[in-house]
Amino acid sequence: MGLFDFLKPTAPPTPAPAAPAEAAEPYLGDLAKTNELYHLVAVPKPERDEAWDAAFLANVSAASFRCGSPQIIQGPDGFPYFQLFLPEPGVGFQCYVIERMKDDFLLERGLGVVINPTPAGPDWVLSYGDIVNFALNQEFYTTEETPFSKELSDELIEGEEQVMVGQPNETLLPQATRNVLREYLQNNGIATPKIVLLMRHRTNGAGISQDLVFNITPHDFGNETLYRSVMQQIGWFLPRHYSFVGMHEEALPDSFLPL
Repeated sequence: MGLFDFLKPTAPPTPAPAAPAEAAEPYLGDLAKTNELYHLVAVPKPERDEAWDAAFLANVSAASFRCGSPQIIQGPDGFPYFQLFLPEPGVGFQCYVIERMKDDFLLERGLGVVINPTPAGPDWVLSYGDIVNFALNQEFYTTEETPFSKELSDELIEGEEQVMVGQPNETLLPQATRNVLREYLQNNGIATPKIVLLMRHRTNGAGISQDLVFNITPHDFGNETLYRSVMQQIGWFLPRHYSFVGMHEEALPDSFLPL
């Protein structure tokens, strides 16, 4: 759960997403889950524990929300978030439901979601990567063991390693997410962003692991600090259990393909 103060809302650089009324079917949320969220957010933040977190996440995807004005704000991390608020009792509202929003525009537009943002902090913050994980796995955070390693750096292939390479498929990296990542990297100076899925078997006892590898190195930026910042921010676009690294294309000849 992320809790942080939001900057003054800023207008999105591109037009706001289409309203649910313009979708094929109107949004209809689960009012029982909405009611449960009312009870949960009434709990003072210092008293919220893991059980509170679990209950919130169990209800938030199907609950009914209203949007903020503007719909999209920029968080202090620099990324765009769609504002959602619980409906006001007795007041009509246009319904928004996260499990519908993800396919209608969140994935395509590269948006996270912030729930009930206030000057004292929001009730919850979902990164774009959290939305991706929900779209792929029907949960915002994956806690079970996965093949991904814990690397977050520029990498070298060690001589004693056995490696296989491929491309991440739709069940690992949806096309919409590839598009969003490509635009982000191009905006940060990578003219032709490329990716490969690297699977490695290390003889040091670490076993088999996998990483997403981007054709990014400090040389592309001429500034180590900027490179590290871009690499760290890539994590916002990916599920939190994913691992990713930067590597020279020459390290894996003919394996990198454009995002």
